[in-house]
Formats: sequence, structure tokens, C-alpha cells
Amino acid sequence: MADKEGKNSTEKLSKALLSIASMFETGRIKSMRDMTSLHPTALVKALGINYGGFMSKCSSPEKFVVSDIIKLSNLLNIDSESIMKIVLKEAQENFDKKNLIASAKKSNEK
Repeated sequence: MADKEGKNSTEKLSKALLSIASMFETGRIKSMRDMTSLHPTALVKALGINYGGFMSKCSSPEKFVVSDIIKLSNLLNIDSESIMKIVLKEAQENFDKKNLIASAKKSNEK
């Protein structure tokens, strides 16, 4: 019985990973936050990170480290550059927003 449950679990994980990989390759994943609704439990288990940390990184992609991106690309069997492109785009957008807010606060203080 346990073997059958393990096999079903492995099959579900494989299907989830194939689905996510396909979405990256077809451009359907536009932000890392998109992944939070795509089998996040399977992803965190496969990546070996905790759920909260994964969600935090997806919300603020600048928190991803290179090893996270390499693990994810290997897990999904896709090019790491496709993931990195999304991470960098979002990180830059977040950085720009933070700088704009800080600049606005400084201007108001004068």
C-alpha cells in the first residue's frame, strides 16, 4: 500500500513539474509570483526549502540566490536563463519602486 501511495505521489510531482516547465517555456509564467498558485507544496518539497521562504522569494524575487535558480531549472529541466530573466526583471522593478519611494520621502522631508 505504501509503495502505491509513494508512486502516486511521485507521479503527481512529475506532472506538476512538467506543467510548470511548460508554462515557463511558453511564457505563461510572467512573474515568480505566478508560481505560488502552481503546486507550491510540490515545488517546496522538491526544492528542499520551506513554504514560507518560497512564498517570500516569489513575492520578492531579489531574495532568490543563484543556487535556488539552478535547483529550480534542474528540477524543471529548463534553461536557468529563462528563470533568471523573470527574476531580474522583477527585482529591477522592485528596486526602482523602493528607490522612488525613498526619494519621495526625502523630498517631502525638505
